[in-house]
Order: sequence, then structure tokens, then C-alpha cells
Amino acid sequence: MGSSPGAWMMKELTVKEQIEMEFGPLWSGGDTVTVGDRIYTAIELKRALDLLADDVLGIDLQALPNGLFAFRFYDGDDRRIVVFVLDRELNIVRELRAHIAEWLEDEYYKSGIEAFLADRMVGMLRRKVKGENG
Repeated sequence: MGSSPGAWMMKELTVKEQIEMEFGPLWSGGDTVTVGDRIYTAIELKRALDLLADDVLGIDLQALPNGLFAFRFYDGDDRRIVVFVLDRELNIVRELRAHIAEWLEDEYYKSGIEAFLADRMVGMLRRKVKGENG
């Protein structure tokens, strides 16, 4: 009973909820983002950030206030959705990570070996987020 009145009504957000609240649903951002006088795609950002592994798959990009932007991607090495918030010089000023199972729930645990195949996981996630069957 050591909590303050009304504390029971306060719920700490999961990282997944925080990502969706701050940046919208996955794939709600764009395919490109303008940084200064340069337009970046997810592939160009992967290259610029030295994220060249095949299991790093871009999700979306978003311009943010104060010259910042967000790059969301799937990191298949640890099976997490990652958000990098970057400045104009491509310095990471903030990072959020949430396990893909937070989105896929039971589907993740039933996926077997596919859990280790980044393209399959991202496809499964995209279908779930977009409300598609399959």
C-alpha cells in the first residue's frame, strides 16, 4: 500500500507501445527522409550507418521536429524492431528496441525456424500490422 493515490491507474508503457505512440504504427512512415539537402532511403541509411547485414531490414523513415528523424528497422540478429532517432550528422541521439514477439505474440512462438529468417519475420509482421491474412 505504499503507492500514491491513483497510482494504480498509471500504467507504464511497453517499448512497443512507446514506439507506436511516438512514431505511429509500423510502416506508417515514408520510404525516404530529407536530411539537410540530401534525401535518404532506408537502403542508403543502412549503408551510411554500416548496417549492411542481410538480417537488417528497413521498415520506415520519419522526419521529426528540430532537424531530427527516425529510422525504424528490423534487426534479425536479436529479433527486435529498432528505432534510431538521428540528427543531421547521422548521430544516434536515441534508440528504442522491442522484441518482434510483442507484435506477433503467439505467431512468433509458433514460427519455428522462420524466427531466424529476417525476411520471413518481417513479412509476417507486415501482414499482421496491415491486417492481411496469410
